[in-house]
Amino acid sequence: MKLTALLGAIAFSASFAITANPISNEIKAVESGLRNSIHFSNDPLWSIDERMKHYGVPGVSIAVIKDFKIHWAKTYGLADKETQQPVTKNTLFQAASISKPVSAYAALKLVEQKKLSLDNPVNDLLIDWKIPQNTSTQKQPVALKHLLSHSGGLNLQGFRGYAVNAPLPSVIQILEGEEPANSKPLRVVRHPGTRFRYSGGGYTVLQKLVTDITKTNYPEVMIKLLLSPLGMKQSSFQQPLPTEKLKYAAAGYYNDQSPVIGKRHTYPELAAAGLWSTSEDIAKFIIDVLLTIKNDTGRVLSQNMANKMLTPFSRQDMGLGFYLMDKKDDLYFFHQGTNKGFESEFFAHKNKGFGVVIMINSNHKEFISELKNSVAAYYQWDNFISPSFTSLPINQQEQRRITGRYRLQPDVSFNVYAENGHLFKKEPFGPKQEMFKVGENEYITKADDTIISFQKSPKTGSIEYTVKMPNGKFWGRPRLKDDESMPLDLVILGRVTEAEKAYLQFFEKKPMFKVPSEGGLLQAINKLARSEKHDLTLPLLQMSTRLFATGEKSWQALAKYHQQLGNINEVISTYQKAIKLQPENEKFKQELKSLGK
Repeated sequence: MKLTALLGAIAFSASFAITANPISNEIKAVESGLRNSIHFSNDPLWSIDERMKHYGVPGVSIAVIKDFKIHWAKTYGLADKETQQPVTKNTLFQAASISKPVSAYAALKLVEQKKLSLDNPVNDLLIDWKIPQNTSTQKQPVALKHLLSHSGGLNLQGFRGYAVNAPLPSVIQILEGEEPANSKPLRVVRHPGTRFRYSGGGYTVLQKLVTDITKTNYPEVMIKLLLSPLGMKQSSFQQPLPTEKLKYAAAGYYNDQSPVIGKRHTYPELAAAGLWSTSEDIAKFIIDVLLTIKNDTGRVLSQNMANKMLTPFSRQDMGLGFYLMDKKDDLYFFHQGTNKGFESEFFAHKNKGFGVVIMINSNHKEFISELKNSVAAYYQWDNFISPSFTSLPINQQEQRRITGRYRLQPDVSFNVYAENGHLFKKEPFGPKQEMFKVGENEYITKADDTIISFQKSPKTGSIEYTVKMPNGKFWGRPRLKDDESMPLDLVILGRVTEAEKAYLQFFEKKPMFKVPSEGGLLQAINKLARSEKHDLTLPLLQMSTRLFATGEKSWQALAKYHQQLGNINEVISTYQKAIKLQPENEKFKQELKSLGK
């Protein structure tokens, strides 16, 4: 009996080794193949341990999809550095904005059940709160298709979350921007259906819509419509998590490795950012999409509806809930997620049954990108990984030909310059990016594989910084003359008087750029305020109110600046000056009223 048992054990071990080793070898190859998206022939590959230490990523959960199923899944590191709790397959991460495609999938189930419509105004079904109407919604009210594709013209891009034990707002308080909500009121600020404008606020409207028509709280609705049918047993839309789930929750960490106070924030904006999940549970969701597309064997949507989700809607890279990436006729769908202390991402091929889900408990997108690239390279994802490049020398004559300032936007430039024999590109407030020569008049940066060239313009004869776009068209930016000043460049240099004069001349020549320029100017002032040039903030804001006297943003920014310094009299004075120029502005009048004036 003992010999028989021993032989049986040996046979079992041998069998297990035969079946397990191929997967084990694949995992080891992925673990040792982390790489940048742009890879040069002499660049090193990194191990997952090296890059976790490099970035300070405490914990990782990954699920690799192949042949329409989970091929393998593995976890690494710590869910909580304080308690030393390791990441396991049951560890819950905040999926953040991956909540959006999951919520969209469930909402489209309600469309197929005839409880919702893609095309009808959502205000027709909302009960005790409705999207405020204005001139932007007169011709085209906001519909479900707009919410799902970020084309509703709505503000509120994202949400900050709420600290542990902080009072939580209701959904209506969030949508109205009422305390204790920490976000602005949701409003339509652009004509619905005309342009992409990312809006977590739109998905919060979706959350309200779903609970109104089902008369059930959102976490329960999502269990019924999606989590239970797909076997996503560990996942939950409950915020905060109940005790029985909280023991599985990872603690979040910022990119400087400091912990999120209280371990994690709470996100009552459930449809936009509230999902807690695991990489394997998210993989189950992705696989259901893949199987539905392949042969209509998914458990939630019809094949027709799933195909609609993966069809460009508000722009070529945005469907109904999913981002799309067309790589030489290979269509990938994906989404990323960022909450305080958490990052997540999934990528999958629409038709070929492969993909990956990665979740981490720190804010390091770069790490996720490198690990995803390793998976894509090892499994040879179709047309996904760019070939390795060889960096070629750039002689001094070529450097002199192409260096200089180039127009980035109508009012600001960027710089291409040589330093210690290397070529760099620098945009305002951005990091310098090295440019590598990879062919005759062909350059790339490590940001992406877009080919850059420097062509002589047939119209002006000057050199243009030229990029070939995915649609085959060329995007060219002319080189500026040495004495040519751009208004925003002068702002960044702190030359306020010259900047104001340059803006006035610029608006006189090109009045169509006046309104769009205000936002860029205020962003620049805000960035300067956080730098060593913070003493320029007040004169620049005052300049902005003179340039854009009939707008709102500059006056509000100046008032906010005074308010942050505690100069209430200056806040009052700012709004009083604004009202003299805009006597019909109700918003300014309301601000004065709130200040007792």
